[in-house]
Amino acid sequence: MHHHHAAQLCVGLDGPLRLRSGEDLKWGEHQGFYVPPDEPHELIATATSTAIVYVEAESAEFAALQAPSQGATAIRAAAPQSSTVEALRQLAATGGSVEQADAICLAWLGLVEAAQQRRILDPRIVDSLALIRTQLDQPLRLSALAAALNMSPSWLSHQFTEQIGMPLRRYVLWQRLWRAVESALMGSTLTEAAHAAGFSDSSHLSRTFRGTFGVAPSFLFGRRDQVFVCFANG
Repeated sequence: MHHHHAAQLCVGLDGPLRLRSGEDLKWGEHQGFYVPPDEPHELIATATSTAIVYVEAESAEFAALQAPSQGATAIRAAAPQSSTVEALRQLAATGGSVEQADAICLAWLGLVEAAQQRRILDPRIVDSLALIRTQLDQPLRLSALAAALNMSPSWLSHQFTEQIGMPLRRYVLWQRLWRAVESALMGSTLTEAAHAAGFSDSSHLSRTFRGTFGVAPSFLFGRRDQVFVCFANG
């Protein structure tokens, strides 16, 4: 069982996936499903290929997923059309961009128009996101971040959670994990990736990674020839 701070869309490209969550911990089988942020879950990819798309909490796409009509406050099955499965297969086989993955998933869920509504964040929160991403390899404290942005720590803490959907500390941890993933997939050792992302050592990274994604970093980093990852700009 694990949980992370982005919404997750998951599709079995060659067959169903097994998923369990909630209090009863019963296994269910689905070709596609949606997992909201911070929801504990466990999955088994019985399919030979699996597409996993993480939707960042500050994005317009996440805001569209959170619409009451989507029922996105709980894990739910979301069976993909055959065209969605084929498009994701092609994306993984030939390479592509985060924009292409975005378009495929929005079309699958019928959220194209909803996601076109630009999500407006307070400019000070936008500035805080930008500053965080430039300092992931350094210690990051709420008080220092607030001082650098000329705002009170209490305001920043409250508004960050309100607008981004998670506390600042957890957001920083999430960004550090992705920095480590990107660094490792570009050829860094686990220790180098840990330091580049602000973790004290590779053991710290491994523990955090397993608790967030449900697997050890070596599961991903040891399969560079089998894993296609695309990152959103910033």
